[in-house]
Amino acid sequence: MKVEELKHISEQLIDTFNQAGRESIELYSKGLKITIKEDKSPVSNGDLRVNELITNKIKELTPNIPIVSEETYKKESYIPKTPYWLVDPLDGTREFLNKSKDFTVNIALIENTDSIFGIICAPASGKIWLGSKFNISSCEETSTDSLRIVMSKSHKSDNDKSFLNFLNEKGVNYEIIEKGSSLKLCAIAENEADIYPRFGPTSEWDIAAAHSVLSAYGGCVLKVDDFSDLSYAKKESILNPYFICMRNNSIKDAFLPI
Repeated sequence: MKVEELKHISEQLIDTFNQAGRESIELYSKGLKITIKEDKSPVSNGDLRVNELITNKIKELTPNIPIVSEETYKKESYIPKTPYWLVDPLDGTREFLNKSKDFTVNIALIENTDSIFGIICAPASGKIWLGSKFNISSCEETSTDSLRIVMSKSHKSDNDKSFLNFLNEKGVNYEIIEKGSSLKLCAIAENEADIYPRFGPTSEWDIAAAHSVLSAYGGCVLKVDDFSDLSYAKKESILNPYFICMRNNSIKDAFLPI
């Protein structure tokens, strides 16, 4: 898809994202109706309403591009064929259900194996981030004397604790910044943090939109096993391998060798 097309689509989607954000806040203020999906994860009427708003607008704007959404995904029928839209109507379900502010609305456009465009909305603040791999901004440099690590606000895994212990053993100075949902990558893009290590399960829709935003700010999302770029439209699974996000090349060059 051409840059001009993405610009037009993004302009058309902004109002829908703002509406989705407002309605999600209204719904959790009134009290959510929660059911349990087949995979044992919770879903609320807020997730479903936001999904309806976003997917209907995407279908209107790009009727020939298919949509893969967390709320309609079926493992047995999933055959990735790009381009397609990847939708996570509410990322940060725990935060949303707990009426925390750390949840987001996310869409990404996948082409070949890349996330080439993404939009993220934080309904609690009304803030929206857009990013495309075609439009890379210059990023601020920071000192590499200390590392600002953004991690989950709702849980830290044993792998996370092992990673921090490893940094302690290596004498790396660091501080922890807690965020929920895709706001972790937005924090890196905005120079509030330097890295986000993810040593637990995620799905492609959890990260794709934020990957595009971070890329547009000069950052990267790398697989832990070989440090190659995180890819999408995987035939074997919608799940991501472990990955680490870095804010810029200076951070990557200073800390990736460790």
